[in-house]
Amino acid sequence: MSDYSDPSAGEPEEFDSGDFDAIVQRSHPRIRAYIAGMGIATHEVDDVAQDVYLEYYKNMAKKPAEVVPERWLKGIARNLCLNHIRKTARRGRLHREAITEMLCDAESSLERTSSQTPIHHALEGCFDKLPDDSRQLLSMKYEQDLSSKAMAAALASTAEAVRVALYRIRASLRNCVASALAQEGGA
Repeated sequence: MSDYSDPSAGEPEEFDSGDFDAIVQRSHPRIRAYIAGMGIATHEVDDVAQDVYLEYYKNMAKKPAEVVPERWLKGIARNLCLNHIRKTARRGRLHREAITEMLCDAESSLERTSSQTPIHHALEGCFDKLPDDSRQLLSMKYEQDLSSKAMAAALASTAEAVRVALYRIRASLRNCVASALAQEGGA
């Protein structure tokens, strides 16, 4: 293989537009390697290479006669790679900022919604009315995320007894919340 960047390597220095395919065939592997060497992600190398050849084709008439096509292509590749890197960095920064803003909005919206709903107030009121042992069971189940078996071991009981107790506590809370909401709606 000859070196296109060296005009004395025996390659013609100028190609007409009919030789575009030949230029692509001869230079494509080296241009792709050059683009990859510039730090472009592997899955994007072909896209950037295509843009390089498209730009070259559009501006073939502007290439000085004394410049070998591969040298001109490498200049185009360098410029397009730098633009691609800047664009990708800017896009990544904008995405991160947008995601952060969306998460902050969602969190504040959830905080407002959860603290303002009548169901939330009714549930808090009903939970406060429960006996201490019932609140402890709910805390173990939903805050500590313990299994019935683990809860039974901690309370010196059986897993079945814990599940039945939880069922009854949830039913009691459901009835209390429904009653509180009905009273609030009728008030």
